Amino acid sequence: MFGVLPNGRLTYTAIDAASGQRTAGPAFSNGTLGFTPKAMATLNANTLLVTENGTAGKLYRVDVHNVTGPVEFGRPVYLGSGYTHDLLAYDGRFLFGIAGGALRRYIITVAKPALADVTGNTLIGTGFTLKTLTTTGLGWILGTTAAGALISYKISGADLWRRYQLRDTSWQDLDHLLSPGAGVYYGRKADRSLSRYFDINPYDGQAADVSEQSTVDTAGWAQTLLSAQPGTVTR
Repeated sequence: MFGVLPNGRLTYTAIDAASGQRTAGPAFSNGTLGFTPKAMATLNANTLLVTENGTAGKLYRVDVHNVTGPVEFGRPVYLGSGYTHDLLAYDGRFLFGIAGGALRRYIITVAKPALADVTGNTLIGTGFTLKTLTTTGLGWILGTTAAGALISYKISGADLWRRYQLRDTSWQDLDHLLSPGAGVYYGRKADRSLSRYFDINPYDGQAADVSEQSTVDTAGWAQTLLSAQPGTVTR
């Protein structure tokens, strides 16, 4: 799990999905990104995509070199502009971005993408007014609303998606939602605690099998952005 602190430093933490216990970190970088980030998605164990907070919507690739001591990363690689998304999430093939309630999907299939590798820009639809965003599997996104709803979507293409409202309320305290796969969810709350949740079947559109499992930490999660590497938990 990667994060960005208010001062632009990167963080790295590993959590055992079965127990909810941290197994590594938090580790912090000495250097900063050099710009104010707006949204972030983890592509793999050493590659992040981060957008700059600004009207240009600049997109950067961040290559992480080390997480076992101080987090070390290279100078962010500028890819292009126009990525004004408020939220980003990656499922292992598709990058999803939301701006102004519009959901867009891109295809990324290489570990270290250049701009030419970010293809298939597709407007999926509008009305995606989510406060948080993560992916739970290929073509599946999950998010919460400001009113506290927990909503899952199966995304098939432009104007081809299905919505499942798993909870009507009670999730409004989350300001970050992450999933490393297999129905494991992590939620960062406004009090800077991190909770672990489990969805027995994240693709059934049902809420009865979603439960809060444990608290990873009661405080200390001060990141402005958090992102989990997709597909790192399997069954």
